[in-house]
Amino acid sequence: MAYFKKNRYLTFLVLLLLNIGVGSFFEDQESAELFSTVSYTLILLSGIYAFSEEKLILRFSAIFFVFTILLEWYQFFTVNHAIDTIQPVMTSLVLILLLVLNLRHITSAREVNQNVIFGVVSGYVLLGFVGSLLTIAMVVSIPEAYSLPGIHTPADAIYYSFITMTTLGYGDISPVAPPARGLAILLSIVG
Repeated sequence: MAYFKKNRYLTFLVLLLLNIGVGSFFEDQESAELFSTVSYTLILLSGIYAFSEEKLILRFSAIFFVFTILLEWYQFFTVNHAIDTIQPVMTSLVLILLLVLNLRHITSAREVNQNVIFGVVSGYVLLGFVGSLLTIAMVVSIPEAYSLPGIHTPADAIYYSFITMTTLGYGDISPVAPPARGLAILLSIVG
């Protein structure tokens, strides 16, 4: 347990990167969604643990995180258009909270150590995940927001988000609707 306490930012980063690396290998929609749900649950739990140094923030964020985790699993087991739109937005808000806590940790560090470096990399990856979740919410809200073949799995959304953030833009998925184009611009600026 002492290893995880010392390396909690590394654990958080590894879970973020596993989501990207492993999630793209699932061919069928149901397996991809199950992996995504399990992965986001572990990411949120490790995020709570990584940033649990301040008790007041922990109490507030734990309630928010538990609600989001329950929503994530509810969305996996049910078919509900409203939940399909709300869940990515709620998870995005939790990831933004993690990003703020991460930035707070980085800026308050007195010296650059491994946790600060892992925090910086985690912050960039978190931005990509927020972008992917907002992309999913966009696709659910406006199905024709992106060109064909479009975004069909969480891995597609992660791919689109990071390709847009790096301004590489292969062109295989293009924003068509004005809100999708606005999100693409925002991702390009932030990335």
